[in-house]
Amino acid sequence: IVRKQFFAEVKLKSKNLVLQELDRSKYKENIKPIPSDKYSIKNGDIVRAQIASGKTLNKLKIKKIKKNKLGNKNGNLLAEILEVIGSSFDPKTFSHLSIKENDIKTNFNQNIKEEIKSLNTHDYDVRTDLSSVPFVTIDGEDAKDFDDAVFAQKLLDNSGWRILVSIADVSYYVKSGSYLDKEAKERGNSVYLPNLVIPMLPEELSNELCSLKPNVDRLCLTVDMTLNNDGKKLSHKFFRSIINSQKRLTYREVENIINNKTPYTDYDNKVIEVIESLYEVYLILQKLREQRGALNLDLPEKKILFDDKNWPTEVKKVYGLKSNKIIEELMILANVCAAEEIQKYNSESIYRIHEPPSPEKYKTLIDLIGKPLANNLIGKIPHPSLMNKILEQTKETPDYEMINQSILRSQSQAKYNNINKSHFGLALKNYVHFTSPIRRYADLLIHRQIIEIINTKPKKKNDTNLKQKNNLDLICEHISSTERKAIVAERKTIDRLIALIYQERINEIIECVILSVHKFGIFVSIDEGIADALMPVRELPYDWYKYNEKKQSLTGESNGLIFNVGMKLKAKITEVDSSTGSILVKLDSSFYNGEMRKRKGKRYKRK
Repeated sequence: IVRKQFFAEVKLKSKNLVLQELDRSKYKENIKPIPSDKYSIKNGDIVRAQIASGKTLNKLKIKKIKKNKLGNKNGNLLAEILEVIGSSFDPKTFSHLSIKENDIKTNFNQNIKEEIKSLNTHDYDVRTDLSSVPFVTIDGEDAKDFDDAVFAQKLLDNSGWRILVSIADVSYYVKSGSYLDKEAKERGNSVYLPNLVIPMLPEELSNELCSLKPNVDRLCLTVDMTLNNDGKKLSHKFFRSIINSQKRLTYREVENIINNKTPYTDYDNKVIEVIESLYEVYLILQKLREQRGALNLDLPEKKILFDDKNWPTEVKKVYGLKSNKIIEELMILANVCAAEEIQKYNSESIYRIHEPPSPEKYKTLIDLIGKPLANNLIGKIPHPSLMNKILEQTKETPDYEMINQSILRSQSQAKYNNINKSHFGLALKNYVHFTSPIRRYADLLIHRQIIEIINTKPKKKNDTNLKQKNNLDLICEHISSTERKAIVAERKTIDRLIALIYQERINEIIECVILSVHKFGIFVSIDEGIADALMPVRELPYDWYKYNEKKQSLTGESNGLIFNVGMKLKAKITEVDSSTGSILVKLDSSFYNGEMRKRKGKRYKRK
């Protein structure tokens, strides 16, 4: 039998150390660690462990626990410690824990290190020299891998725009079948945790050779696009190039330039001109986005701030700036061109697809938001523009956040597929990932496919041999799963760090909004969406609660209280567990005094 490994926190209980399982669904009992010469453990440690087998116990001359007649185990389960991950009092431990829980590889082997040393950095390929074009990169303040550089200018006759998007030519260094390639494929993507990055490619490539740093020549794959003044694409062309980025800009800097908060004299004229042109192009693309009816969710990112000792101090909600959206729209445009280019010659590729909501999820959304809002959706084929109408109608209301969350929950998961099934959220027929080959394997394969098209100039469809060489369906499945692992690892780390911050706030009274209702309790959003917490059913006013799945509500049989999505409550933080990332709350007594007085009635004994 393969014995299941599990993660646990070491706790001190009546002078003995016990293991408290992080995933509470497995072992409810106290688990005793078997003393080991290899690992010394102390209170607060996070460990990977395994329930000890009879064989191990015999070796250690420990008697196996006998079951008594009722089938209960009298005594403890015994477990051997396989690894100490770190202390739960050290925030870095939570990143390492997420990495272990999701089986994410962190180091590169010797073969890869050797291969990097022997990389040919001298380029003999035919490339277009764009080193005199004033490209800029626009990224977050802490970014180290710059995949994309952008440039835009008005056409001489003012009839439209020329836009260049240059992406690091990773495929020049990472050859198909090489050790680097196999490793990148296995990892599928880089993983970004709040206080740690696990790159898909070694840093010599991701932060150096391939990174489009300013004032150095870099090898790129460029797409040259022409749009008319209404944003209609007149042409696009892909070619390999050499560029020399003029300036590494941050989103904040660009935002300040757009909003005239920075004196233009701080920057080179050429750079200012490029930024102004990029902004004008963005405004045109934004209009097209609205006309297509791409989904317009307003969801902030949670950013955790750390002090100089790497301790999390606060969580901020960050909303996308206009400068973020400039890059977003240009990348979408480049991705669409890449998809169209491949479609001309190949029906199979690695598409980024996002399917419409399933009928069940669509129905749940309709039930949740209720009439009159749901009239926008009832009896209609799902389209993001219908959802945008609902968002528009609730914009200034207290329900806006709940509506955003409910629409988000109704969505399918975006993933990779070798068959083009279009992108629901972006309202686009053809879409691939092309713009981030440093951190996503999908993009690297798209680059190879486009370079093959450039080199072989195929005459007819399905002429290129990418399809035969790769099991595209298996690769799509694999990289979709590595992407999900990365998302889970990031979410879990954020939850644990947020819980660490909230440990200071036990017994505090907070405002919360109900996000979702289940049989076992209610999930609430606290501090305007900074964190989520659980209010177990036992913390509701004493009664027997009936759960209505369709309406997502709990109703007290005798007190008549109804708890449903979107309802505002006052609650008290009762328990915070940073190693599981969970926060528990209970209804504040002010609720009882107000609501309960209205509904005096006989109390039900719990059955």
